[in-house]
Amino acid sequence: MDKLVTIATYLNVSEAHIVKGLLESEGIQVFIYDEQATINFVNLIGGVRLVVKQSDVERAKIIISQN
Repeated sequence: MDKLVTIATYLNVSEAHIVKGLLESEGIQVFIYDEQATINFVNLIGGVRLVVKQSDVERAKIIISQN
């Protein structure tokens, strides 16, 4: 089983969902962590985390950097 790795953090929940959709359209399974906590406590939590399988990290980072 692949380890899950945080590849990006966003203060804006909507932006995280847009990037999640982009990665999913490329066949990468994405999880969003800390969404509810960020909505209520953005200054304490530090943002919404996008998490992918370790085997998808490099490809996901390339896709994000190209968009």
